[in-house]
Amino acid sequence: MMIKTKYISYFTFILICIVAFSKTTKAQPWGAGASVLYNPQTESFGAGIRAEIPYNKLRIVPQLSYYPSFNKVTEYYLGVAAHLDFMETRSWKLYAIALASYNHWINYHSNSKLTGRPNNWDGELGLGWTTQKCLRPFIEYRYNFKWKETNLGIGFVYTFNCKDGKSRSSINCPGH
Repeated sequence: MMIKTKYISYFTFILICIVAFSKTTKAQPWGAGASVLYNPQTESFGAGIRAEIPYNKLRIVPQLSYYPSFNKVTEYYLGVAAHLDFMETRSWKLYAIALASYNHWINYHSNSKLTGRPNNWDGELGLGWTTQKCLRPFIEYRYNFKWKETNLGIGFVYTFNCKDGKSRSSINCPGH
């Protein structure tokens, strides 16, 4: 079963509103990216997309994650995270993650012996590491309190209106 179109439409609408709002906040650089996810408890691989809207040391991160049907658990998450930078150098930074999300367990009925329902709300906390470049790789480790499971994400975010290296302008990458 595919992700329901209405949820993708909601996510797209929210993303457009956030991008439009961020364009009005003095050309604040924002980013978009993708990731590969792994959940060791369910032995599931997934993919994610996200946007990042910075505000000082905080970034608001709407995101969508999908674990396809080749996994034991087929599901998607639609949520918003807050990333708070707490340690950084000129080239990298560490950040704390707090995420609230809606979870739709697509193959719930074929896994009915497991605990849960098809529609759920979740909360996660974690840590992440990224660089200070315009094209930023990242790695994140999060813990889901509802399902008592962890997720590892590896990906990248491209920051728009950003200049790397010696060509820095008045608009710099987030964190500078």
